[in-house]
Amino acid sequence: MEEEGKEESKKDNNKDNNIEQSLEKENSDAPESKALDNEISEADQIKELEEKLLRSAAEVENIRKRAEKERAEAYKIGISIFVRDFVPVLDNLQRALGSIKTAEEINYDSFVEGITATEKDITALLEKHGIQQINPINEKFDPLFHEALFEAPSDEHESGFVTQVVELGYALDKRLIRPAKVGVSSKK
Repeated sequence: MEEEGKEESKKDNNKDNNIEQSLEKENSDAPESKALDNEISEADQIKELEEKLLRSAAEVENIRKRAEKERAEAYKIGISIFVRDFVPVLDNLQRALGSIKTAEEINYDSFVEGITATEKDITALLEKHGIQQINPINEKFDPLFHEALFEAPSDEHESGFVTQVVELGYALDKRLIRPAKVGVSSKK
């Protein structure tokens, strides 16, 4: 019996040793296990951040494309409104030209009145759409809105004043569309 007790004692000791060894192994593996878990979670975080970055980049590209499409649509709408308002003026001009071609006797006074009325219609149409004429006669020359074609001596004006307008200029909300082409006074 004594031998049986010794064997059981050895078995118990072996069990205890095995348990201790397992615990030691777990304790020694714990930092490695934690490091491995950290590496896996960092890799997951990196993947998640990369996916978020790709989604954000795709969203920005979609917004850019949508804005470009909306800008193009707004431009088309703006042009169509302008053309719709301009077509009647063009019709009047075509009628005036047609009347000259078919008339046996040309009434120049009537023709000039028709062209003058058409010019007023065009000017009113431009103003309706926010386009202002630049007619700088007798004003100080401004290189931002005027283009000097020539200089001429003048008794009536100081040097640097607009004495003649060859072509009117146009601006939209203070943004130059076309400068006024002018003659400028110079010193004698």
